[in-house]
Amino acid sequence: MSNIDYSDGDILRMLKDLPDACCVFQVVTDPFGTVRDMLFLFANEKYASLVGKPSAELIGATYYSTVSNRDEDWIRLSYQAAIMRQSVINRTYNTQFNKWFEFWAVPVFKKGFCAFIIHDVTAEKRKEDTKEITTKSNNVIIECAKALSAGDFKKGIKAALKILGTTLKADRAMIIENKKGEIGEILEWSDRVNGTGLPSRKEFEQYDIFTMWNKQMYGENIIIIEDTLLVNVKNEQVYAGMLSGKVSNYVLAKLTDKNTIIGYLLVDNISRETDVNIKEVVESVAIFISEEVRNYILQSEMLYMSEHDILTDARNRKAFNSKIGMLEGMDISVGICFVDINGLKSVNDEMGHEAGDNVIKEASEAIASIFKKKYCYRIGGDEFVVVMPQVSEETFAKHVERLRKKSKKISMAIGSVWSETCLDVEELVNIADKNMYADKTEFYSKNDRRKE
Repeated sequence: MSNIDYSDGDILRMLKDLPDACCVFQVVTDPFGTVRDMLFLFANEKYASLVGKPSAELIGATYYSTVSNRDEDWIRLSYQAAIMRQSVINRTYNTQFNKWFEFWAVPVFKKGFCAFIIHDVTAEKRKEDTKEITTKSNNVIIECAKALSAGDFKKGIKAALKILGTTLKADRAMIIENKKGEIGEILEWSDRVNGTGLPSRKEFEQYDIFTMWNKQMYGENIIIIEDTLLVNVKNEQVYAGMLSGKVSNYVLAKLTDKNTIIGYLLVDNISRETDVNIKEVVESVAIFISEEVRNYILQSEMLYMSEHDILTDARNRKAFNSKIGMLEGMDISVGICFVDINGLKSVNDEMGHEAGDNVIKEASEAIASIFKKKYCYRIGGDEFVVVMPQVSEETFAKHVERLRKKSKKISMAIGSVWSETCLDVEELVNIADKNMYADKTEFYSKNDRRKE
């Protein structure tokens, strides 16, 4: 097959009919052969429309004198096509037109001449970017979900917050528990460099942050505050006291259990240049964290119930046995105090079991007010034990004496023992128990046994 020799006119006619913007240049070089500018020889209507100049005005004029966008890439591409006689394809973002273009720079005619074919790929690029953003967003969500399911609740939460915070190039990512309208537990990840000096629990409580957030969210599950100056418009005090100079933007998502808000996911000072869908990622991670928080709360409640007495909220026999087993053999001091309510049976018989329950609760509160609730155990109907580790003999004796004074209002038999070690803690328990029964025997030697 013989080569077809197209004339200059043939080439120009073909370029004119192209559906894309097209132009033909003769490069302008300096004495050293460096391309300094380009002279328009041809520009189709599509190109003229793109640059906002009539074709007649472009032809015969130089590129830099007519087109305001002084793109150095054009010089480089024209050199390769016109001088080096190489075809070049390049994709670039043009800030002047706010579009993505794909350029074909091809040699035409002879050395020193080239044609540019310009294809608008903005829609295609956005589609590619959207796909890439979606893929990256999904990967981040999956990473966070894996971190949360790793086992330990707090470690999982912190690992997920770190993934979220670093992905969004934030200063801090945190969850704040909503405990019946009060701030509960806070878990957070923060950037080592920029994550200091941000609002703390004290400031959250001072400015009643839950109330402000509820108003901001207007029933939405997530909001993005792109500029905290917007907060200043409605709440100057909060902005001045908590946000100014510290937080420029933040993302806030609810953590929910059905329709109940159990906490918030907060990400402070996110980067404005991220390659993920911020709303989708934070909202999805909030859903996974909500599930983990719900399970954690449920497990915590079940554990609490398994170790606490329903009537008095004191720790129960199971917790007592666990504590004694843990202390056994340890080389630390311990004080043990057995308490048994006197006359409870007569209260139940004469006034009913509800009255008896009230006496038990009063006794429990009296013991806890002196020894602290965490040391108090209800191990039977009217029996309580205090196990107080790492306490001095003098301090423990004062506590026991204070309880004896309180027992004048609620009659209680009390027996105690203190030891500088827990090498045989079970024997110490037996001694305290015997001392309590000795005290009870003395009580009934002076009082009617029928009032037991």
